[in-house]
Amino acid sequence: MESLKDNVMTVSSDEFENNIMADAEEFSLAIQQQDNGTHKEWNEVSKLPADYIRREDMKIKDVAMKHVLPFLPGKSLMKFRAVSNEWNHWIDCPLLAYQQNTSFKKLSGYFHQIVDVDIQSDPNFLSLDHSANGVPNPSLGFLPEGIKILSSSSGLLLCQGLESYYVCNPLTEDWKCIPPHQYYHGSDPAFILAFDPEGNIESYFHLVAVVPLLDQPVVFFEIYSSQSNSWRRSSSECLELEDTSLVGGGLYMKGMGYWSTTSNGVLAFDVKNEVAAVLRVPIPPGRYGALSQVNDELSYITVYNDCGDVFMLDIYRGMDMSLNRSVCVNLGHKKSRQALEKDLFIDNGNVLCNVLPCINSGDDIVVIWTTERIYLYYLSGQKVETIMTPGQLNPKRRFIPYTNSLAAIHELKN
Repeated sequence: MESLKDNVMTVSSDEFENNIMADAEEFSLAIQQQDNGTHKEWNEVSKLPADYIRREDMKIKDVAMKHVLPFLPGKSLMKFRAVSNEWNHWIDCPLLAYQQNTSFKKLSGYFHQIVDVDIQSDPNFLSLDHSANGVPNPSLGFLPEGIKILSSSSGLLLCQGLESYYVCNPLTEDWKCIPPHQYYHGSDPAFILAFDPEGNIESYFHLVAVVPLLDQPVVFFEIYSSQSNSWRRSSSECLELEDTSLVGGGLYMKGMGYWSTTSNGVLAFDVKNEVAAVLRVPIPPGRYGALSQVNDELSYITVYNDCGDVFMLDIYRGMDMSLNRSVCVNLGHKKSRQALEKDLFIDNGNVLCNVLPCINSGDDIVVIWTTERIYLYYLSGQKVETIMTPGQLNPKRRFIPYTNSLAAIHELKN
């Protein structure tokens, strides 16, 4: 069964309901105008789009409620429900959930857990801003069983139970159980959750599983659609993954699913057109990285400790995944040489480190995980921000990037 955390104050207001209906009509009209490629008419007095002006005596609180709240993370919105009954009703409205999910796209933090054959820890959440980004139950205890997180997309998580898959919103604690699939996906399947909020008021999503053929260097794709509530096998296959396997969870952005491989390649899959390809990353042997979004484009980023506090970032981009730029970063590790020599996670005097997968809008963040801390490096401003690590560097600890969102989950058909 579904579970929805609901602490909404039940206060009715005819005036508020009328405003909500008017907003819905205006929002629908704006969406149609955008789809038709038409331009908004401008009010000569206010210099604002005409569809933003609903009444001449609009107050600051009304402007904030209608045009600022959609750009805030979900946790902040939950706090603002206590401002007034009107704000509470508006934040609980599905229209605001849609607006917020299409407007707020920044990285909020990471769900992380140790994934091993012998042991699987409960998930936890590492917030980049505890006051603004967070979830009420980081272990996802509202789900009916212990789970492994496989993928994230625009505020929704895909989780694997013992025999079932679940899609949930960890902020609202809403969830759905996915019907059984046809093919064997393995104990640690390669998945992406494909959820595009823009123009998707019904909140439809897809799940894409990479299914290897036993004893053959071939993979095919099994796809689930929430619109039809069913699985099917794609006609697309990939024959280019000989002597390699997929690494960790996949990444979804701009209609494409991506998975890293053990041979430093990237498996790419166009979800709409169902076309697969392998992108080769020309990095030195023995070095591994992570998929990230930089300048609104897919990138593969590696990091290594050059000496002392200095770390080198190599960023590979483009269809040929060629080396786009190298960045020298001083993280201010501030650890003495004597301490480095005693550290179990030091290799020949160098600090072991890794890059975490990252999806963000406009910030161009590279997330670096070392033996002691997690660092956010902003490429545009060359600024370093430090947050504490959730535990020692462990290759079996999986990090799933997450955006704090009010995203609704479509009601699945029986």
